[in-house]
Amino acid sequence: MRKQTEKDKLIALYERLSHDDERTGESVSIENQKRILEDYARKNGFTNIRHFTDDGIRGTTFKRPGLDAMLDGIRAGNVATVIIKGQSRIGRGVVEVGLLKRTFDEYHVRFITANDNLDTANGFDIMSIFHDLINEWYVADTSRKIKTVFKSRMEKGLRCSGSVCYGYRASKEDKGEWVIDEEAAAVVRRIFHSVLAGETVANIARKLRAEKIPIPSENWKRTGEPVRAAKYADPYAWSAATIGYILKRPEYTGRKVLGKTVCENYKTKSTRKTAPEEQHVFEGAIPAIVDEETWQTVQKIRETVRRAPKRQNTPNRLTGLLYCADCGSKLTHRYNLVQGKWIEDAFICSGYRQLTRDCTMHYIPTAKIEAAILAVIQRVSWYEGNLIYLLQSGCDFVRNNSKVRFVKEARYRVDKPDYAERAVTEALVNALIHRDYIVLGSEIHINMYDDRIEIQSPGGMFEGMPVQECDIETIGSVR
Repeated sequence: MRKQTEKDKLIALYERLSHDDERTGESVSIENQKRILEDYARKNGFTNIRHFTDDGIRGTTFKRPGLDAMLDGIRAGNVATVIIKGQSRIGRGVVEVGLLKRTFDEYHVRFITANDNLDTANGFDIMSIFHDLINEWYVADTSRKIKTVFKSRMEKGLRCSGSVCYGYRASKEDKGEWVIDEEAAAVVRRIFHSVLAGETVANIARKLRAEKIPIPSENWKRTGEPVRAAKYADPYAWSAATIGYILKRPEYTGRKVLGKTVCENYKTKSTRKTAPEEQHVFEGAIPAIVDEETWQTVQKIRETVRRAPKRQNTPNRLTGLLYCADCGSKLTHRYNLVQGKWIEDAFICSGYRQLTRDCTMHYIPTAKIEAAILAVIQRVSWYEGNLIYLLQSGCDFVRNNSKVRFVKEARYRVDKPDYAERAVTEALVNALIHRDYIVLGSEIHINMYDDRIEIQSPGGMFEGMPVQECDIETIGSVR
């Protein structure tokens, strides 16, 4: 078989847009990116081009079909050069983009940004790290502004989500208000009364399945409401988890609760449940389906422990952190301890033999999972630290360890710290931008003395030239 030469390899043109255009098919911006990249390739003599496109995927998500296809081609040795319009198109994450660039280096792939004048064929460009920092800062700032708007709306009692609780539907006059769906509300009342009668949630689910009562997703689909889980195999497959979720919803007492979850990470979109004091509660804001006494009684019944656990062992440290790559279900830890010896210690897919999905077992020994995690940690440890976090931490360190004096004005006093915050920020930004990232294991040091502050950044002047010998008037603006 003939070995593939550099001329035979592909020139990958990558395009990405973070939202869909109103037009059918690809958006105008994607088409513009394609045109710009094709013009650049033609003018610079690049042939054998192929487009890799991700339309409607945000830059903080690095699991994309187009990007994955391009990386597969790179790892197979089929790509010679990657060309993008700007660095923000490849992604908006300092660490993740750094890992992608390292992959390009490992497979000797030339990386070009048409608008940023970045070309790895010309050597390492420190400003590319600065561009990555700005791209991630833009996402962080946008996320902060959106959170502020959401908080303002919730404080006024306005919803930020279009989802509707089972038993209600959105009002036709005002989409932000709920009205009772009598057919579904009857099922909700039945569930609460069944618990009061002493039935288990599993038994209630079996009865609803036997009577062919539609599950919440199927009910929303039939009434024309937005469906949260659009994919389900059986429209009558009630489960104990669904019943339990309905029983703990405070909305059925007429209580509007806003801000029950909060997004903690703008990149991964991971959320957490908020504490009661963080939530915005408005009593009597929606029509009630069950009375307060019934709801409170059901909560007390549900909190009662009726069966002791079979084993008192502490959970595996990976429990709750692993998910099936095929169906997305959590991986369940399975173990058996016989005469002080583990004869089975592995994770399996919790979607195996379930009502709503039927995945394979995916039996994976715990030792193999831990070995794989360790290998990944060792691989990414070379690029440790979020630059925005490091910048904020450095500013906080200087602020917390600086002395503050005050100057008395005519009507009030003004605090005067030893070091102006803007000056410290600029100094740290320069240290982060101009440090030598090729020197692995190096660190930026901040040393504070009684009469001065010193910031040491790894690396040096160009060609080892001392700063005293530099003529500032003759130094060009391009480094």
